[in-house]
Amino acid sequence: MLAPASVFIASDHRGFALKKSLVRAFPELQDLGPHSFDPEDDYNDAALAVARAVRETSGARGILLCGSAIGVSIQANRIKGIRAAVALDPRAVRLSRQHNDANVLCLSADRLSTRRAERLIKLFLDTPFSGEERHVRRIKRLDEETK
Repeated sequence: MLAPASVFIASDHRGFALKKSLVRAFPELQDLGPHSFDPEDDYNDAALAVARAVRETSGARGILLCGSAIGVSIQANRIKGIRAAVALDPRAVRLSRQHNDANVLCLSADRLSTRRAERLIKLFLDTPFSGEERHVRRIKRLDEETK
């Protein structure tokens, strides 16, 4: 699988140290911030920056980090066209790509070592979407309005 042309990464303060390590390990990552530690920052800013960059860049993917990965995933998924998945193990990462065509991977800085996060990111970038009709059909429904 060919890696995506653009991969964006951002974090909040709880994911800041892990993000710095990941940017060193993956020089292709485009760091959207923060670029200095701020214990008062909000995860929302990181999630919106990555989600908007992924939405506006054809074929792009994103990586988001916060303490639990939950806050960034909720915020990112509010952007139409974003399919952000919280994944803490290889199976979840693989399924998020194969079945859901996830375009943003949300990682928990509190629960993952740098080495494990690196492995999950590599898997996320290398795993293709299956393209199966049932998955395509379900993904198309994700942006439907609900009553």
